[in-house]
Amino acid sequence: MSKAMNGFWRAPFLGPRYLIQLAFLVSILFAAAQLAGLREFTSILNGTVGSVGMSWQFAAFLGFVYLGLYLAFVLLAPILVLAAGLLAVWNAFFPLARLSTLPDESPKNSAAKDPLRYLALHNRSRG
Repeated sequence: MSKAMNGFWRAPFLGPRYLIQLAFLVSILFAAAQLAGLREFTSILNGTVGSVGMSWQFAAFLGFVYLGLYLAFVLLAPILVLAAGLLAVWNAFFPLARLSTLPDESPKNSAAKDPLRYLALHNRSRG
């Protein structure tokens, strides 16, 4: 099972599986905040303290943490899932083509060694 979990969490950056993993992580964090009872601390929005047993600063912090996680769950997670689906469909219809290197891109070429210098020497702007 350890290999399966490691395989699940390894994903290319901003690939479909990575976006699904982010949506899953946001969902898990929101569920943990919900189960921890942080919802009662959102009373800071109407000017009351969520708990009398702690300072108002900490209660406000917990309320804002819950609000951030709620907004991430309601707004960000669906966007991530939709983006992952669109990206998966895009990748299915338009696979990445391997671009072959041009013949003049050998390591001995000065453009391959220092492309900025090559552009500075060979770029003649028209004025």
